[in-house]
Amino acid sequence: MKRLTILLVPVLLVAFSAIAWAGQEKATDLTIVTGEHWVGASVEQKRAYLFGVGNVLEIEQAMEGKDYASMRGRSIVPVLLEGLSGIPIADLVMQLDKFYSDHPDQIDRPVIEVMYLEMALPRLGT
Repeated sequence: MKRLTILLVPVLLVAFSAIAWAGQEKATDLTIVTGEHWVGASVEQKRAYLFGVGNVLEIEQAMEGKDYASMRGRSIVPVLLEGLSGIPIADLVMQLDKFYSDHPDQIDRPVIEVMYLEMALPRLGT
């Protein structure tokens, strides 16, 4: 039953989103959040983004179940979950703010890429 619930939530979210989008004249493309978006966002928007990423990672981990470790090498999920484990959301916001502040030439890099390559991998020693 728990696995059914885990699968049902994302399916319902997609269905409701599709219904909402159907009412629009033109559907918008998926936006990859970059440093440009990040530096222009409010603290609440930054926190919401990180909570969303965290929820997706947790759902992916739950769906893999005992095979979670086998995702290594074919998914960023284990690296992000393990590499960012224990870091409070407020600290992640500060670290990302600092990264983009210190590297204005990399403002076009996606936030998820920075989280993976600059934050999670170094904490894992890889």
